[in-house]
Amino acid sequence: MSILVQDLNQWKGAAVVDVTDAKIGTLASVYVDAATDEWLFAAVEVGLVGFKKVVLVPLNQAAVGRADIRVAFTKEIVKAAPAFATDEELGPDDEPRIYAHYSLEYVPADTPSGRRLARR
Repeated sequence: MSILVQDLNQWKGAAVVDVTDAKIGTLASVYVDAATDEWLFAAVEVGLVGFKKVVLVPLNQAAVGRADIRVAFTKEIVKAAPAFATDEELGPDDEPRIYAHYSLEYVPADTPSGRRLARR
């Protein structure tokens, strides 16, 4: 991952853009690996006021710019990801679906819950 900032949470509300600089949405929160605390996914708020939802996008190969975070996926791929209400928590079946959407291997965490992702 090419993100070299101390705390990605300081970027909440920043624009998230795709590989072509098209704006996808704004950073709502960050999901980390429950076992290692490594940043894994950005929770990006997308949509219009009153119709907002959250999609997760992997942070591998993401980069922080002066005013935005650039992810390594197109806007179309990110917006087609499983979406959640802005106040909704991920369920146990959501993690494998998110990983599958981005063609990433999903291995349950070695934690009591088996959950890999934790929101920060």
